[in-house]
Amino acid sequence: MRSELQYFMNQDDHAAFDNHLLSIDGVSLKQGKLFDEILFDDGFIQYQRSILEDGILTSGRIAIASTALDGSYNFSSHQAVEALYKKLRSWIKTRSINTMVCYNDNLEKQTVQAVNNLWLATGAEAMVNESAIKLKQFRSGNVVFKPA
Repeated sequence: MRSELQYFMNQDDHAAFDNHLLSIDGVSLKQGKLFDEILFDDGFIQYQRSILEDGILTSGRIAIASTALDGSYNFSSHQAVEALYKKLRSWIKTRSINTMVCYNDNLEKQTVQAVNNLWLATGAEAMVNESAIKLKQFRSGNVVFKPA
């Protein structure tokens, strides 16, 4: 299985997700430079947090690669880690919306495009609705996302 779920979360959303993670037997978090790892048995799930900096909230993600490109398994507990990944996806989705639109911030005549593959957690949604924070996949990108 190779899959990812991208989202926008604020600090409160991440705290709730972390608490949920750590309440699951056998799960631990390992901090890394570019992303954290959700450790379970001999496998892991990538966990990249959303980052708020200078009025821009960048997207985060959870991602799994339990199979190599040749189809072989990357760890023996692949079934258990895949099941955990699916549960975490579901947990995030039930606390988020995916009815968003995007536009290019650098164009004078902005056209809006529907987007349904990014999830906006409730805390981040409230923060965006109450302030001028911009949602971007990449800090340097021109594409901005907002609730529809």
